[in-house]
Amino acid sequence: MNSTAVPRGASEPFRQLRALRRARKLKQEDVARKAGISREAYLRAESGQADPRMSTFLAACEALGLEVVLAPQHLAADVNAFIASRNGGVTAASMAGQPAGSAPAPAATPASGGSFGPGTGEGHKPV
Repeated sequence: MNSTAVPRGASEPFRQLRALRRARKLKQEDVARKAGISREAYLRAESGQADPRMSTFLAACEALGLEVVLAPQHLAADVNAFIASRNGGVTAASMAGQPAGSAPAPAATPASGGSFGPGTGEGHKPV
């Protein structure tokens, strides 16, 4: 296994978090501390050794400066393309080695930023 490989059991969202953490040259303990979770819990989640609670995932996303955006599966590629267009071509998926829009659409997409501009409703995140 090379240094960028992710263990088989790791879920796609944590694969993306791992790629982002590494791209930012952060240690697992750095993310865990900012997320308010134990390093061991983060390590198990990132490595696929555990199926973490949603609160663990959300805390890790927040620690990495990500917003979780729920999008209909048929629009996930468009959402990722929009994020890439506003973020210099970078999405969490592209950091994990997948071009924007090529990954199977997850129910929750970690996205840099959280705003989709006008039309999303005042004070509401897109659903």
